[in-house]
Amino acid sequence: MEFYLLILIILIGLLIGLLVWVIRLFRLYKKGKKKSFAIQVSILTVLLVFITWELQIFPLSKNFHIKGRTTELTGKKFWSWEEFNYEDISVRGEGYSLDIYKFNEETADYFRNPSHEFFDIYPKNELADIKWTKTPVKEDEQRILEFVTPNYGGWEGEIVEQQKIIRTIANQPGAYYSYQDEWSTNFYLIVPEKQLVILINHNM
Repeated sequence: MEFYLLILIILIGLLIGLLVWVIRLFRLYKKGKKKSFAIQVSILTVLLVFITWELQIFPLSKNFHIKGRTTELTGKKFWSWEEFNYEDISVRGEGYSLDIYKFNEETADYFRNPSHEFFDIYPKNELADIKWTKTPVKEDEQRILEFVTPNYGGWEGEIVEQQKIIRTIANQPGAYYSYQDEWSTNFYLIVPEKQLVILINHNM
């Protein structure tokens, strides 16, 4: 709790610092100090791009993040585009996130018959407890599937429908799953026929 409170305080401090900086820029502009104004605007722009990129707010930044993540998980580099995203995060760091991305037909062909390395090496040990495994999810792992597809009170609409779809996919042949179940649970699902990669994090 103290850690997340510290993060919140730091963010508030950064916002105040940014506001002070912007006010200072206006003063420089009014005083006609064009060179100092241009230099500081350039620095501020670079900082804002960097911060928004890291926070995945900058356009296409999340696509690059997902590409890096899926490369680490599968050993194959491929682009994908967002189909669905849901986040429910508390200030304590607990929460739930679901990312569903769609890849192209060429990538789907690879995952229909992936190399042996896909099953033998990926995901690496630090990313998952089990390597890629063909669905349906095994009976003794159903608790993991249930945990990453919850149905909390207040949830309605598309998030509920997506949970149902994920459970259906995971319980029939034709896809691959892997997961990491430590202090938080990461569940990964690749669905070649639907050209989807699904990344879930549940931390409660």
